Amino acid sequence: MAREKRYAFSVPTCLVIALLCLASIATRWLAVAHVVDTEREQAIESAMQADANLAIAFEQDLIRTLKAAEQVAAFAREGYLLHGKAPDIRGWIKDHTIRERMFTILSVVDAQGRIIVSTEDTPPGVNYSDRNFFMAQQHATEDKLYVSRAVFGRVSHQWRIPMSLRITLDGGGFGGVVVIAIDPAYLTHFYQHTAKASQTDTLVQVLGADGYTRGSQIGGTMDFDHDARAQPWFVRAKTHPVGQFVTDLPDRIPRIISYRTLDQYPLMVVLGTPLDQAVAGASKRHNRYWIAAGLTTLALLAVAGLLTIILARQRASTLALLASEARLTHATRHDALTGLPNRVLFQERCQRALATAQRHRHLIAILYLDLDSFKSVNDEYGHAAGDELLQQAAQRLLQKVRASSQDTVARFGGDEFAILLDDLHARADTERIIRNILTALSEPFTIKGTKTKVQLSASIGAVEYPQHGNTLDMLMGHADAAMYAAKKAGKNQFMWWSPTT
Repeated sequence: MAREKRYAFSVPTCLVIALLCLASIATRWLAVAHVVDTEREQAIESAMQADANLAIAFEQDLIRTLKAAEQVAAFAREGYLLHGKAPDIRGWIKDHTIRERMFTILSVVDAQGRIIVSTEDTPPGVNYSDRNFFMAQQHATEDKLYVSRAVFGRVSHQWRIPMSLRITLDGGGFGGVVVIAIDPAYLTHFYQHTAKASQTDTLVQVLGADGYTRGSQIGGTMDFDHDARAQPWFVRAKTHPVGQFVTDLPDRIPRIISYRTLDQYPLMVVLGTPLDQAVAGASKRHNRYWIAAGLTTLALLAVAGLLTIILARQRASTLALLASEARLTHATRHDALTGLPNRVLFQERCQRALATAQRHRHLIAILYLDLDSFKSVNDEYGHAAGDELLQQAAQRLLQKVRASSQDTVARFGGDEFAILLDDLHARADTERIIRNILTALSEPFTIKGTKTKVQLSASIGAVEYPQHGNTLDMLMGHADAAMYAAKKAGKNQFMWWSPTT
């Protein structure tokens, strides 16, 4: 008997469990992905709103700085025009008339570019007529503060941002400029007082309408006079004075960019918050979400695997029980030695064949067969040899019935066999099959493992429905009687039943 299988996996069941498991896992991961995307978008939106407010404050602070510079320059200009001589600007700083420390470098320059007076000691021969802040005011038609690009100071010997105001004489002629030079770092000093000052990679920038930076910081690194004409915020500002977007320029670090163009001055302010810092809080939560999703996935896979194993084990038990029942059923309806149907199954098939024959009015035949002289062979060669001869005889009988029909070969026990021939057209068909059987059984049998030849024969009794009876008991009784008549008549032959048998 084959060893019972511990597990019997059902492909459809395994597929259903796998699909349900995968669907659950996919649903979990899609839900987490949706939450992550939603929270990320919300974090970015919140950071953009915060940066937009900070950009407004930055803009207002810069405007205040520029207006203060403009007021100082206008004060110096009015003093010069009112008295016709250089004002005491050093005295103004000394007695704190000018209080802003960033405006301590202040000069009055005449129409030829010569310094009339300055808060700094001026070397002889210094001339500003070639400076942009001077030339821009020579032909200016409006009285506005001009914020120049950074220059290396000829007096301070440091990099400074010059801011100039035109001196216009009574007749409208050009009378020179008042220039204030400040450290580029002052333009972004507002950033130092914000919560973002401690964040690395944060971009703070003041950019001129000419596309060059007046002051710029990334983290704590200061820069100025950088060509920013290709930067996306400068390009966008031409059509959208105020805006926000995400970019990885200029240093391949993704940032949320918030920019604003000043209305009163040809400048713009730019704030860039690193995207990873903006979503840092959300990212920490997202990591927990992904870990939870991973653990859930492992749990689902474990449950699916365990369920598959449990069902496979139950199915194996069920199949083993069914197989055992099938074996028992087969054993009760089949001969253990030859595997042929036994008397019970043979009678069931005969009953069905009789019912069909009655409906369709066709012939059936039942043959009752007994092997001649089998007992003497069995006694001479032993029961094992006898069993082998019975198996060989069963195979020869199976070969002689019609393979495409409902014919049945059965063993009743000992050396007795019965054959049902179904759906016959004439008695000649039955007799042809009987002769083939007699011929096949009369051929010598060889005992396995030896060269011994054994000669057997058979006596066969035959009956037909409906000529010889209309019930199974009647037909079987008549076939048995005909078989004994054939045996008495000399064996190795067949006889049809007749009332005189």
